[in-house]
Amino acid sequence: MKAFVLGTVGTRSGLIETITSLRNDKNIEESYLIWGPYDVLSKVSADSLKHLNSILDAMRAHGVVDTNTLIVNEGGLSFEKEGAPSRRKCAYIFVKMRRPSAPKLWEKYLMSIDEILEGHELFGMWDVVVSVAEEARDDFFNRVFKRLWLLTEVNMTSTHTMFTVKE
Repeated sequence: MKAFVLGTVGTRSGLIETITSLRNDKNIEESYLIWGPYDVLSKVSADSLKHLNSILDAMRAHGVVDTNTLIVNEGGLSFEKEGAPSRRKCAYIFVKMRRPSAPKLWEKYLMSIDEILEGHELFGMWDVVVSVAEEARDDFFNRVFKRLWLLTEVNMTSTHTMFTVKE
């Protein structure tokens, strides 16, 4: 199973140490420092809920003191474009919406936006998450956000932008 974990780091002085530790964990596919109410966003893969719980325990050991875990509904809207895991992202957008009447149409529309690298329906406080390619940073409003407005069932979004930490 795949999940997205939004986390808060215990100390400001521990941000770099925490993000480095998270990025070195084999169960964490991606991890970013983000702007907003959370400090880190991590994309994780787990074999089971028990395994996911052990990943969350490991994140706590790395300095993450509070988490909000959103599990991907693999039976719903879910896609990842070729090469997406290795491409840099500038943002993840969490979307609250009326449940799409036709998830595959949503998927087709989201996939048509070049800068969106993946999209997943979620269990949790948000309904969908999309990742945005780094190239969209220069004109984010026109290249991504404005196009998401065309989806009339979107009620609310939360955009978490990343900043670069060189290792």
